[in-house]
Amino acid sequence: MKKHKLPKGFLAGGIHCGAKKKRKDLSLFYSEKPCRVAACFTTNAVKAAPLVLACEQLKKTGGQARAVVVNSGHANCMTGSRGLNDARKMAKTMAGLINVSKDMVLVSSTGVIGVPIPMKPVIKGMKRLVSALSTDGLIDAADGIMTTDFFRKITSRTFVLDGKKIMMTAVGKGAGMIEPNMATMLCYILTDAAVSAGVMKKALSGSVGVSFNALTVDGDMSTNDTVMLLANGAAGNKTVKGRGKDLKVFQENLDSVCIDIARMVARDGEGADKFMEVCVSGARSRKDAGKIAKSVAGSLLVKCAVLGGDPNWGRIASSAGASGVVFDPEKMEIKLDGVTFLRKGSSAAPDKKRITPVFKGKDVLIEINLHGGKAAAVVFSCEISKKYIRMNAHYTT
Repeated sequence: MKKHKLPKGFLAGGIHCGAKKKRKDLSLFYSEKPCRVAACFTTNAVKAAPLVLACEQLKKTGGQARAVVVNSGHANCMTGSRGLNDARKMAKTMAGLINVSKDMVLVSSTGVIGVPIPMKPVIKGMKRLVSALSTDGLIDAADGIMTTDFFRKITSRTFVLDGKKIMMTAVGKGAGMIEPNMATMLCYILTDAAVSAGVMKKALSGSVGVSFNALTVDGDMSTNDTVMLLANGAAGNKTVKGRGKDLKVFQENLDSVCIDIARMVARDGEGADKFMEVCVSGARSRKDAGKIAKSVAGSLLVKCAVLGGDPNWGRIASSAGASGVVFDPEKMEIKLDGVTFLRKGSSAAPDKKRITPVFKGKDVLIEINLHGGKAAAVVFSCEISKKYIRMNAHYTT
């Protein structure tokens, strides 16, 4: 198992403070020097208190922060003025413990909507959380942000900018209530690169577009979705600005870690056993390709076919047509796990021996070529299982 490390100048930690019965429920990501921050939040009209506060804080600090404190188990959403006050108290308390301005501590929450955070154990646990900060605290921090996740989600890359070794590490959580835009997920991307604020904002938006906005599990958008990119410049490279080779290298690695976390979220899909990758090519635009891929990946009929190991290409063709995108069905080609089932609008009728293994493995690949253009897009998803239904039928009980 690969051991992921924190970038230079970062510490992390996670503890069980008692807000949840057993699992770790409080985490901290901390930088020894101020970070530039770029963030993407849910587009849901119903937003949790920490997101509202974070937007205020980043505006005040000019997009800088020193730490992010995260509680799991309680979303702190639809909790009224109390919720916003609780988020402010979390930021202020942590700021006092690490000796920074309260606006330099961002807050995230995840869990059940409409239930206030049990603040007593959270506030009491913060001193112990600071003591737990370590260069080896990444796993504990990853565990502390999980809710219904079956496994922690960490990935990292090392690369070179301006002759300096750069590290980028991403930590995420998410399993259900996943639907573009964003997901019911948190993701913190930490890097010791020096990057301009404008580049960070544009680069993160691009990476989210090919990862977390290319992800669907159940069609429900959450209220707490957060992706943050924190760069502290501790590697000492010349600041990456709006053009050149270093920008390309930075973007490629940011795309890569975001896609890694997005794929992990789809694999975790609350009881899911099969990971789905839907690739659409030959479209007139990337937007069209994405709409078709999302329509297929989100179809309950397609998900049921994948669950049952039934390579029902007709459902896939139907879902593509229902996307609202105009294309010529007579040119469409469909491959399932590498086997061609539809070519130029007619059944390719593969033999039974080739069909038998299709949709039977843990990884399912659906490829659709419209043969109408040069654009392509990919969406990640999973099947809907009986375990998913059981989990979400009794989530709060």
